[in-house]
Amino acid sequence: MKGMKGISLPIEMIVVIAIAVLVLVVIAAFFVGGAGKIGGATGDAEAFADGCNQLSLQGCSPTIDLDAISITGYSEPQKKLTGLTTRTGGLFRACVNMGRVYSIVQTDAITQCRRACGCPA
Repeated sequence: MKGMKGISLPIEMIVVIAIAVLVLVVIAAFFVGGAGKIGGATGDAEAFADGCNQLSLQGCSPTIDLDAISITGYSEPQKKLTGLTTRTGGLFRACVNMGRVYSIVQTDAITQCRRACGCPA
């Protein structure tokens, strides 16, 4: 064993290389879009599209409560038309926040939201 010589890396160099690789992976994930949603939060536009898709999959039935259509990760506060009652995380709140609802009368606003999703009133 005395005659065997080789190159050895000090432990500190291995740690620095590992940290550098980790930083590069995080940067790559950010640019690819893996870190685009911090904490899994969903914006108004994405929530509206997801909620409308769910409504459509349920047949656009007029008996479906739009606030009962829950959108995972959506917890935006209601931004417009403060006279309306909307539940956190529901399609109706996404409609209101996206400006797809123009009436402060609850029943009219629900009809407008259904139409904005492409469903018959």
